This record gives sequence, C-alpha cells and structure tokens, in this order.
Amino acid sequence: MRINNITRVVTALVIIVTFGIGGSALADSYFKQATHVDAFEMMGQKSPEKNDTSFVWLTEGKSCSQTGSESTVIFDSKKDLMYMVDHEKKEYSVISMDLFGGGSKEDASKDDEAAKMMQAMGGSVEITVTPTDETSKIGDWNATKYNVDMKIMMMASKQELWATEDIKIDYAMFNAVSNGMMAQLPGFEKIVEEMKQIKGMPVKTVTRTSAMGGEMVTTTELLEYTEKDAPDGVFDIPEGYKKVKAGMGMGGK
Repeated sequence: MRINNITRVVTALVIIVTFGIGGSALADSYFKQATHVDAFEMMGQKSPEKNDTSFVWLTEGKSCSQTGSESTVIFDSKKDLMYMVDHEKKEYSVISMDLFGGGSKEDASKDDEAAKMMQAMGGSVEITVTPTDETSKIGDWNATKYNVDMKIMMMASKQELWATEDIKIDYAMFNAVSNGMMAQLPGFEKIVEEMKQIKGMPVKTVTRTSAMGGEMVTTTELLEYTEKDAPDGVFDIPEGYKKVKAGMGMGGK
C-alpha cells in the first residue's frame, strides 16, 4: 500500500471529523488553506517536504475541496456520495458513505478496494479531545488550543488544533451537511460527540501521524475566509469525465 494513499485516507477522515462538529453556512463560504508536510521516511520510502494551497467551498448540502489543479473532492450530503475527481486523467470515482454500514447505492460499489479499507477503518477510529486554556492569535483570528488524539487501525495521530469563534458560521446547518457521511460510520456517534468539545472553526492544525515506524508532520492553516457566491459548476463533475472504479489511490492517485 503506497504511503500517499494511506495519508490521503487519514486526511479525508480528519476532515470529516473536524468539520463534522457544525454545519454549512447559509450563504456560500470560501476557505483558502495552506498545508505543509515535513520531509519524512516510512517503510523505507523517503518523501520530501511538500507545500500545497487548497480551496474549499461550502454551500447548503454540498462541499468542494481542491488542492492545486490536479484533483477535486466533492461531497453531496443529500446523496451521501463523495466524488474523487482526477483532472489530469479526466476521470472520477464515487465513494458511497453507505459503505460505513448503511444501505446500498447504485453509484458506488462496496466491492471497491477503497470501500473495504474505509469499512475496516470505520470500526477502529477512536478520538479523544482535550480542551486547554491556551489562546493565541492565528492569522486574523483569536483562537483556543485543543489537543486531539486519534487512532485509526495501525495509525495514531496527535493534533494541536486551534479553533476560533470569530468566524460566524451556522454550525447547526454545518452539522446537517456533514452528518450524512458520518452517521453511517460504526461508532461515529461517540466521535461526533467528542469533537463537539471544539468550539468554533479550526484555523490551524498541526498533526503528527505515526505509522509503520515513521512519523509524518502536517501543518494546515487557514489563510482566508469569506462569504461569496461559489463559481458555477464548482460542485459538479466536469462534462466529458469518465467514471472509474474507486481504488486505494482515491481518484486514481
């Protein structure tokens, strides 16, 4: 199993859990984030440091996350489906959130390699949130520090998460959007309750992930937040893209 594939799945789950504490804004919301991954070695493979800028759009019932120009992740809470879009290959794959224990979906198969792994991961996710009194100015926002310990199968991560209540989002609506994907993950109700201890929007997260004798350090920081209309088609699969079976690369990567 390639390291990048493992880290992609872990990152996806972290996003689901982190943003599952509240709801989608009534107006479209735009987030710009910077992510830095330190150089690391795992299973004899060396990976150089990496910097990415990601853009996230939220609207009622849908979200879209894009890093660089290569790939996009789209989530539709009404359909309980996640779309992994590969712009280089002009392909996309579909992952049903029902693979966590719900019913079947015509658009996604439980026989997919990714589905099987996510099912296995779903039953073994544990999270402990520890609030602190430590505060700091992160970017333009006043933030409070939370320590988050997560275990996913053979991987363990420790997060230093800074959240702000300066960003006024309707977290109740955000919860309605996110719960579509989380409600079907075995044992996820307890995880959602644990994450509710985090008050506000995460603006900086430092994650140390340990697996297979190595450690990966990832820092994600919010650079910009604003409410504005999302571009036309940002939540849609581009025309002419071919649907492919979901694999461990999640979108062909």
